[in-house]
Amino acid sequence: MRTFVMASMFALVATGGACKKREDKQMDKSAEAVRKNVEDVDKQKKDIQDEQKDVAKEQRELREQESELAKAKADYQTSINARLAKLDAKLDQLAARSDTKSRDAAANLRSRRDGLKARLDQIGPMAAEGWKDFQKDVDDTFDTLEKDVDSALK
Repeated sequence: MRTFVMASMFALVATGGACKKREDKQMDKSAEAVRKNVEDVDKQKKDIQDEQKDVAKEQRELREQESELAKAKADYQTSINARLAKLDAKLDQLAARSDTKSRDAAANLRSRRDGLKARLDQIGPMAAEGWKDFQKDVDDTFDTLEKDVDSALK
């Protein structure tokens, strides 16, 4: 009986030691997994911070571009208003003539001028993508109209 008890105790001690080693290995694996997860979280946190910096930079650049576009629109509007004033003066000269042909031409040209002015009123909401095309189209229309007014005045 004594031998049996001793053998049982020895088995318990041997098994207990093996369980302890297995538990230690399991703990080491868990600790390693936690450490790796912490490293992954730290890396993701750094990536997010870098992306936030990029977004902030892009927002600054966008604000600068919007400001430049607004200035370009204002400058263009000023130059267009000066061109319109010159065109109006020429149209007034043409309309002041006594012949019917000149007055009819003035009325026709003033109608075209009014159409151009209506297009110019769209300058405010004009998006950056269409700005250059809008500007070119308006300039071309202005050039043609001014040329036609000058021809009518001759």
